[in-house]
This record gives sequence, structure tokens and C-alpha cells, in this order.
Amino acid sequence: MARVIRGDFRQGRQARKDTDRQREIPDYRLFFSVNFSDPPIWRRVLISGKCSLADLHRVIQASFGWSSSADHQFLVGKIFYRPISPLPGRVEYNRDDGCRDETAVTLAELEEGMSFLFTYLYDGGQGWEVELTLEEVISSPSSTCPRVVDGERAGPPEVVGDIHSYQDLLYTWESDPVRRSTGQPMLRDDPAFSPETWDREGINQHLAHIFPSR
Repeated sequence: MARVIRGDFRQGRQARKDTDRQREIPDYRLFFSVNFSDPPIWRRVLISGKCSLADLHRVIQASFGWSSSADHQFLVGKIFYRPISPLPGRVEYNRDDGCRDETAVTLAELEEGMSFLFTYLYDGGQGWEVELTLEEVISSPSSTCPRVVDGERAGPPEVVGDIHSYQDLLYTWESDPVRRSTGQPMLRDDPAFSPETWDREGINQHLAHIFPSR
């Protein structure tokens, strides 16, 4: 009679789990660029692979001085990710439209997809579109992530509406030397706004407040 050998596969599963826990989750250097901005508006950011897409949303908002006042979604490869529920007062999402939950996936799990199409859409097709580029996988994680390490120009104000309206505003401003020379503000709602100025230290202080334990 043949002898039946019964293996204890539970130990193998546990060993794989232990190996996964011991594996270092990398950091990523990402490049954020506001599409159609001219001159370019961009940030270079270090972020942990442990962060979810929901975390990345908050990093993008802080990097450009936005306030999460509109709906958003990510396109990673061919898959859309967004929050489970929309902002209060907005139309309920169709739960059967194939979009996935941005809180349920980490950047480390999306590393391969980030090498292809990687886009952040803020306020649908009438708002802002940020192209996200994976520049580097950093094998030695840092305790100070996320943080902005470089960038150029102020984030476009949300009140303007979209990048095309902002570009029109810039053109009008640059074509009116009288307004500039007399110190009239570019934006009445934000007299201190300057399109050339951005505050890396202020952004990083804000990120440290949002992610105090990172």
C-alpha cells in the first residue's frame, strides 16, 4: 500500500510572510508636472513605498498648495483609482465602473504600473492634470519621507479653474506692465500670490504635519 505523505504547508506560508515582512519597502523619487503649464510647474518628491495612493493625493495637494476642494482620481497603467466615496454634496460614484479604491493599494504594489502611464486628475476634465513620473527606486528607505526636494514656480491657484484659464491669466498679466509696475496684485483674492515663487520649506513643514510618524 502506498504511503501517503502529508506536508505541513502552514510553515511554508508563514515563512513567506516572514520574508515579506523582512523585505525593505523602497522609497521612490517621483516627478510631478502640471500638464500644459508653460513655463513648467513641477515638483520632485521623495515618498515611501508604504504610502497608499490616498497618501500620494495628499502629498500632491500639499506640493501645489491645493486644498482637496474637488474630486480626484489616479490613472495607473490602464486602471483608475479614487476614494470610495466622493466629497460631501457631490454625485455618488458608480461602484460598478471598474475603478478601484485608492486607500487599498500602496506605491510599492504599483511600482510596475508607475513606470507606464501614471496620471493624477483633479476635478475631472475641467480642472488640473498632473503627470507623475517614477524617476528612481531608492532601496534604503528614509524616515523623513515624504518631502519635496526640488521644484519650480508656484502651484496654480484652484480658484482660477484649470490650466488653460491660468495660462490666459499669466499672458494677460505679463502683457500689462502697468499693473506690474504699480504693484497691483495678479489675483484679487490672493494679493501675495506670485507665479514665480514657491516655498519648499513651507511645503515640507506641512507634509511633516500631515505625516508626523513617517
